[in-house]
Amino acid sequence: MMLKDYFLEINKKTVKKTAAKKAASKKTTSKKVTSKGSTEKIDIKYLTERISSISPSNIKVGPYKPIDQSGFSPEGADLIAYENYCEALPEIFNNYIPFELIKGAYFFVEELSKTSLAEVLNRVSTVKRINRFVESENSFNLPSFIVAGPPESYSLLDIKNDLTNYYISKSVESESEFEILAVINYGIIVKDWNHGARSFIALETAEDTLMWLFVLMNEYLDIEREESFDLRSYIKNEKVYNEY
Repeated sequence: MMLKDYFLEINKKTVKKTAAKKAASKKTTSKKVTSKGSTEKIDIKYLTERISSISPSNIKVGPYKPIDQSGFSPEGADLIAYENYCEALPEIFNNYIPFELIKGAYFFVEELSKTSLAEVLNRVSTVKRINRFVESENSFNLPSFIVAGPPESYSLLDIKNDLTNYYISKSVESESEFEILAVINYGIIVKDWNHGARSFIALETAEDTLMWLFVLMNEYLDIEREESFDLRSYIKNEKVYNEY
């Protein structure tokens, strides 16, 4: 019960209710409206702090950009989880994190809708292209976690069907699909690697969503990387030094 209670407390602070404004039309209502006339939205700043604190101790999490040896740095991730090689790593690399040290990427969506779902799936696919243009072989597929606020009217089954249709219509390869989609206070959708591309499992986890995100997320963050980090490979300097 301690684990569940801990995440229920985080859940209360993550989802904030605000007074709903009078809508000029039905189309203007963009947040989930409760029976008492308030709306629900996630506190992204607070959630960012909590994700950092519940990650394994050897891992740091921050709003940095990924980069590979070719210099390719895809945009789209809100947070990057990386191995704590040294405390000054982000400073040394000017807020970029070398691919070999990255353990996962996070993507936040304030409220999930058909439009925001397509947008975040595109962001995930873009970030997962990292290291595809490097000559060295590697099999690491960057784990990607989407955390979204509760939708106004969007069933978990519809979300699952829409994301599957998106991947099919855009011909997105399996390696570019997300691993976990957590919709706070709603449900969780995970990629089913046993059945390959376009295969996902959706679970109505309600207030337990953050707890299961923590459990599943840390299983991915705990994956051992085969690649070794070599500082020399990130030095793009053709200067010839005098040798004696």
